[in-house]
Amino acid sequence: MRREPIVIAYHKPRGLITTHADELGRETVYDRLRQRLPAALREVSWHAIGRLDAETTGLLLFTDDGGLVHHATQPATKLVKTYRVLAKGLLDEGQLERLRAGVELSGGLGMSGPAEVALERYQIATTWLTLKISEGKNRQVRRMLLAIGSQVIRLARVAIGGVTLGELPEDGWRRLSGEEIRSGLGYRSAGAREHQVRASPRKTTPS
Repeated sequence: MRREPIVIAYHKPRGLITTHADELGRETVYDRLRQRLPAALREVSWHAIGRLDAETTGLLLFTDDGGLVHHATQPATKLVKTYRVLAKGLLDEGQLERLRAGVELSGGLGMSGPAEVALERYQIATTWLTLKISEGKNRQVRRMLLAIGSQVIRLARVAIGGVTLGELPEDGWRRLSGEEIRSGLGYRSAGAREHQVRASPRKTTPS
């Protein structure tokens, strides 16, 4: 029987590349993570669930389960990603409505899908937003802000589905529970499903 997947939540700091190997020799998230894991987990074949660009911080999930990577990243799953954004300028309601409805993304990526956008507060010539999207196009949040005449100054992902960054310190990690994987990410491994079917009592026909 296939065991449950291993999933790790990692608080990615600025400057790390989300790739297995960088042609320029820059430090990757895999390099950094393995330095912090106990020996029993260092040799696991880790795969990031989605990506964060070098300048984006926050929640990055890793797993040894290819099925989970597919489940969490395919568009049909519509797994919501939540970001906190410090944007250039004092954004008005019209600009926020454009983000909510969808904007044309640069780089030939087409229109962004509907987004949930909440204004947190204004600072001097900047705006803090919470933004939720269920897509994962390349540098999407940055492209969305550019489309409304703004620019990302700081960007952090704080949740993927029901899994939150919480109080996890920068560069820290923790292992997700089975319940977080099932409820927070909406995923049940093939082995777990098979076990559940075998363990379920058979229905009997009333006599």
